[in-house]
Amino acid sequence: MYHLLAKIYPIFCFFFLCLLCFSGCEKQYDSVVNSEGTAPVLSDAAFSLTVVNTDTINIGPVRSPDDQLSISGLASVKMVHPQGSANISRVFCSIVEDISGVSIGEYSLHDDGVLPDQHTGDGVYSGYVSINIQRSVVGKYWITFCGESSRGYVLSQGFTYQSVSAMLPFRIVRENHPPVLSNLEMDTLVYLGNTNHILQLRVSAIDLDGQTDIRRVFFNSYKPDGSPSSGNPHSLYDDGGANLDDGDLTAGDGIYGLKISLPNATPTGIYRFEFRAVDKSLDSSNVLTRNIVIEK
Repeated sequence: MYHLLAKIYPIFCFFFLCLLCFSGCEKQYDSVVNSEGTAPVLSDAAFSLTVVNTDTINIGPVRSPDDQLSISGLASVKMVHPQGSANISRVFCSIVEDISGVSIGEYSLHDDGVLPDQHTGDGVYSGYVSINIQRSVVGKYWITFCGESSRGYVLSQGFTYQSVSAMLPFRIVRENHPPVLSNLEMDTLVYLGNTNHILQLRVSAIDLDGQTDIRRVFFNSYKPDGSPSSGNPHSLYDDGGANLDDGDLTAGDGIYGLKISLPNATPTGIYRFEFRAVDKSLDSSNVLTRNIVIEK
């Protein structure tokens, strides 16, 4: 028995060593087949939009919730490649809705010195991002930056050469401010006698969104029996007297004026005047009410 084992043992060792050799030479496969090359490195992402108030965007005489708006912003990002910028094949950004995660647009960024990019080859990629959206849509959004390399990691299922991404938030809101009326000036007692009377009206109107956001300043008048006067509503003007019937003194100062003629045949009694302003969102100001007593 001992002699038999002595003959078999060298043969067993030989086969065992062969197995070790084959095992050591066997290629170990994982997802990475060839790791030559690197992905781009991203930094310093920036976007010019943080909060967009669509009630400051005008595309017509009034602002409707159904208006289709185009919102533009400047996007830029620093992108470098350890093996040289020639290895960067593409730099881009996309806009994503916060809740749904749905992308609503993808945009290329360039480092070519063509505006809005400032300098060729400085590693800063820039571009304008334009979003088409309905005015009634509000919410939080993200702009996501990414770069791709022509020399990246080779995977068993294909190529991947994307940098890490950077995300910046911004919001789209509707924050209109209605106009505010104050400092109403008008007579409260008029004796007509046998002559006509010129009644001068003046009122101040301001809008925190800018004076150009005021669409109209006007008043309605009501007869002593409560019925509306003919010709309602009547507009007041801030035109510096360009309209000779308004009596406005200085254009653009926020003081609106109008002259109205009261014929001597005007029935006596208490008349009610209600002043109001509306802006381009058709939001109404406060109402200033003044009574005027007409006697003869």
